Amino acid sequence: MTQPMLGARTLLVNPPLVGGIAFTRQGRCQEREEVLGTTKPPYTLALAAALLRQQGADVRLVDLTASRQSVADLIARLDDEHFQPTLVVFPSTTPTFDADVAAMSTLATHYGAPLFSFGPHASCTPREAMERAPGVTGLFVGEPEDGLLALAALDSTDRLEEIPNLTFRRGGEIVAHRAHGTFTGLLQAPYPAWDLLDVSQYRLPLVDQPYVLVETSRGCPYSCDFCVAPIHQGHKFREKSAKALVDEIEQAHRQFGLTFFYLWADTVTLNVKTFSAFCDELIARKLPVRWFGNARADNLTDPAFVQRLRDAGCWMLALGIETESEETRKDMMKRLDGQKIRTAIANMRRAGIRSFGFFILGYPGDTAESLDRTIEYAVELDPDFANFYPAVPYPGTELYAKAKREGWLHAEDWSRMEYSYYLLEGGGMSESTVMAAINRARRRFYLRPGYLTRHAGDVTRMAFSKWGVAWHVASRMLFGRKITDASPAAAPRLEAHASQH
Repeated sequence: MTQPMLGARTLLVNPPLVGGIAFTRQGRCQEREEVLGTTKPPYTLALAAALLRQQGADVRLVDLTASRQSVADLIARLDDEHFQPTLVVFPSTTPTFDADVAAMSTLATHYGAPLFSFGPHASCTPREAMERAPGVTGLFVGEPEDGLLALAALDSTDRLEEIPNLTFRRGGEIVAHRAHGTFTGLLQAPYPAWDLLDVSQYRLPLVDQPYVLVETSRGCPYSCDFCVAPIHQGHKFREKSAKALVDEIEQAHRQFGLTFFYLWADTVTLNVKTFSAFCDELIARKLPVRWFGNARADNLTDPAFVQRLRDAGCWMLALGIETESEETRKDMMKRLDGQKIRTAIANMRRAGIRSFGFFILGYPGDTAESLDRTIEYAVELDPDFANFYPAVPYPGTELYAKAKREGWLHAEDWSRMEYSYYLLEGGGMSESTVMAAINRARRRFYLRPGYLTRHAGDVTRMAFSKWGVAWHVASRMLFGRKITDASPAAAPRLEAHASQH
């Protein structure tokens, strides 16, 4: 007789809105929709669904954030389909963790199924998270795929100790993980189960086109002290072959008619030689697609390489510039030369690739004067787009540890550990000072007459394609509109409202 499998009927769920706010819960990204004008497709869930189906599981994949549905809506749907999950898995982040757990615990309790989670918060602070989440059976620490497949193959939760990267609950005891998860099948990963989602829900601002993620690599060899990426995925850089990547793009293009793709990695251009091979493969197949991703300025100093990216369909690259100050970048452990930043942006402009610069305000050591210098630096560099963020001390990062040691962290509130709030205090920096500087930076950068003239089309397209997001950001920038609360207390009100529709 075949042994029962814990994951025989697995439900993979991206949790619902938090207090009416849409958050991304993908890899290290844990931001509100308004930050980049989109919530990213849940690539890790889609990949997990494909892996579980290969293992023989009956899988449902649901994105409650994208569909703007509640847990009550999902329960009604599953009951209509006579699908009784034996295992429930969801991603979560630091700012959404408490709300996500509350929503998903309701779902798991309804079906009497064990509940597991993964994501940057689980990787960074598993014991503390488990202590605050009595409804959760376990958290995957690090990359979840191997652990999830092993979990689904078990016949019972009595054998959870067999999964090394799982921190789990046994009775009243929390059992710590023994290892950090690494997806050993990355290079042979199957095509994600995008067929289980409505991909038309994921749309890019500016072009209003649907898109999905294509993961190019994992692991970051750098050690920026504010970033959770190396904690979640490690420092070892692992990348897929050019053929595998273009195969995935081609399949999604043919299956869904997609022409835009987000190449998903911390730094897609890190290995110039292998990424050039990807460009060559994409050019050779003559696919009518465009792509964008994250890069580092010091990978973009060769004009020929940057032009090759453009020839292969590169539409936009995002650069973490962070600050005007070389000393502050050193404090951040962000090894990046200022001249290379200028060269990269100039190369991208000549090649016709849009540049998106990211800047951090309020890092420890900042002053009112240094904030203004970074704002003017952003204007001088003049990337096509810029975003200004407060320094966020995510648990598990060196910035968090430093803030705790020095007494800078004035509020240990997970729900506010995101780009809408500033939780550090000292050296003349406070939440009001830093958030006012961010609004000032946005006005100074985006309301320049020359900028508005050059980007009139972009501004118009953004307003029409993402009107709600555009108005929310503009009203904060221009009129000081307050941040919409996304605390867990707001979630029940949303749940009740959504269940009436």
